[in-house]
Amino acid sequence: MKWIVLVVILLLVLLLVYKFTLKMKDKVETNKVINMSLQRRKKSQSINKQTCSYCRKKEKKLSFYADEQGRVVGVCKVCQPQAERRALRRL
Repeated sequence: MKWIVLVVILLLVLLLVYKFTLKMKDKVETNKVINMSLQRRKKSQSINKQTCSYCRKKEKKLSFYADEQGRVVGVCKVCQPQAERRALRRL
């Protein structure tokens, strides 16, 4: 009789451990889900802003030039004299 009670208790403990591990696994998987409303808010704050190729500041309006190797360079108003001094071609 004692063996039957011990086996039932052992089965109950194993069942509880199994359920607990399933819950923990579900919690880990739900952490991978991103809240889209927060993502949209972040994206709307930096919308239409590009980084200047020289000073790396985010600006709404950049002037684009072609450098000596033919790559496109985006330049803000502050760095525009540097690009003109280097005789870069305006695009």
